[in-house]
Amino acid sequence: MNLIRDIRVYRSETENIAGNPLPAVFINHALCHTLRRITMKLHETGFSMGGFHHLYVNLTTCAVPEQLAPAKRGRDRYSPWYRWYDAEISRELYDLLETPQCIEPVIGIITRLMQRYFSTETLDADAIARCISEAVTQGEQMLVKYKEKQSAKQKAVLYLRYTDGGLYRPLLRVFDSEDRLILEQNLPETAVPDTLGEIQLSAKKVTARPRKSAAVQGIPAVTFPL
Repeated sequence: MNLIRDIRVYRSETENIAGNPLPAVFINHALCHTLRRITMKLHETGFSMGGFHHLYVNLTTCAVPEQLAPAKRGRDRYSPWYRWYDAEISRELYDLLETPQCIEPVIGIITRLMQRYFSTETLDADAIARCISEAVTQGEQMLVKYKEKQSAKQKAVLYLRYTDGGLYRPLLRVFDSEDRLILEQNLPETAVPDTLGEIQLSAKKVTARPRKSAAVQGIPAVTFPL
């Protein structure tokens, strides 16, 4: 199963079909950060779009059936991991796409698209909406479980948060056998979560180790007593 990995938004004023230029990227960092958090939260729940994991949404002034539809451009035979979907928007919204005012309506479009095309019995339309709402309302403070280590009497969980600066802020928590929090520690920010390796847990300490490639780059392991 391909879990979701990315949601990207583009803009165009021409039909998104083979032979026409690809839709254009537009700069709206706040919107991109919100979409990253939505992706993270959906990934945590096991959300899948089927045979692909990158969703490219083209916001367009062109007519789209029922305002939301798979693009007529077709699949890229060499890059089957992404799909284009078109969303018809008004000229007024199109002109706001690089401003903060576009964030709420664009997130509404993403929500409706996900619910229409990708809801399942496991993750239905209401569950999708809850995930997206959590990402939007909690912002930088939203926690997503990244790794977990269980011992006979304790459990260590490594969470990720995504900052408005585009970095990941790991948070390490350790719980006892009755699920009481016995340690909470922020770890250094990182540009990519792939630097985070394994968690080692014993009765007296917990250690978060970087991946071998990150360790070679000088990122150290960190240990905390319990």
